[in-house]
Amino acid sequence: MKIVESTNLNLLNKSLDGLWLRQEVTMENIANYSTPGYKSKFVDFENLLKANLSNSGKNTTSKINEQINSSNILIQENENQSLRLDGNNVDLEKENLQLAKTQLQYMYTVSEINSYFSKLKSVISEGKK
Repeated sequence: MKIVESTNLNLLNKSLDGLWLRQEVTMENIANYSTPGYKSKFVDFENLLKANLSNSGKNTTSKINEQINSSNILIQENENQSLRLDGNNVDLEKENLQLAKTQLQYMYTVSEINSYFSKLKSVISEGKK
């Protein structure tokens, strides 16, 4: 089995991409809190990834990896009505919570990747003995 064909590693990599983009979009929303007429944006990749994986039919490793790699990460504009007179719909509390949540998810995902490679290194070391 090739390391790059690992479904777990592929999924973790796609998650890091989505979380990184979500963090950037959330920080952009926070930065535009005072911009009149600005509409907040959000990133959705989990639902699309889940839908792709559930529609993949026969679940072979290569088919699952193909579905993971073909899953798009979308930036969408939040259509919620603004309670502000200037038309800006950024909810600063919500954005700060989203930023903290995303940072924790990112750190957890990096930790999982480190754990994956640590286990792989251990297996390789044991194989050399």
